[in-house]
Amino acid sequence: MSTPKENKKWAKPLGILVILLAIVGIVFIIITIINSISAKATASKKAEMQKFQKMLVPVVMNDIDDFDDITKANMSQLIEASVWAIIKSDVTTDQYEVEDGLILYPAADVEAKFISLFGAEREIEHQTVSSAAFEFVYDEEKGVYKAPITGVDPTYTPKVLDITEKSNTVILTVAYLSGSGFEQAENGDIVEPTPSKYVKVTLREKGKAYYISAIQPTSAPETLGK
Repeated sequence: MSTPKENKKWAKPLGILVILLAIVGIVFIIITIINSISAKATASKKAEMQKFQKMLVPVVMNDIDDFDDITKANMSQLIEASVWAIIKSDVTTDQYEVEDGLILYPAADVEAKFISLFGAEREIEHQTVSSAAFEFVYDEEKGVYKAPITGVDPTYTPKVLDITEKSNTVILTVAYLSGSGFEQAENGDIVEPTPSKYVKVTLREKGKAYYISAIQPTSAPETLGK
């Protein structure tokens, strides 16, 4: 049977041990919370990058010209991107009328995509747009754009590398990856091509959405070279 004196002897070490265990427990909880917050922030940023990448696909694919302000952008290229935004969306050809092997996209749908991508600061000027690979014919009488059913390979694919938020503006650093430059490694993984160029895309907030207000050339992020 232990004596009061012996109990007192062990009281202090046990007290210290209890305090140490409590501290370790608190530290563990703090670390767990920090890691959880960090993981959620990383996942949130990754999801945001993917959202903006999807938004930029029809804009980047045919390498439209840079512009410092949406009011100075090439209108035919903006319309081109708007039509491609419909084609690249989840809609099917069954949702639109087909005539002589061409899909008829209502001008109202193209205008809606135009506003979604580029805002309402600049009014759309409906017109036929064409390139060496395709032509979107604007039929004013029917109020539609006639587009080929077959698609074209994209010149570039966007990859968002960084997001910077400033007030009601979001600035994206975007790499342009050659659409035909992707390769498959021996283990089956897809290997991305070296970026052909980098641009800074400025998005402005309108309501809960963002629209593109500028596309400007920029240099590769410093972190890529480290």
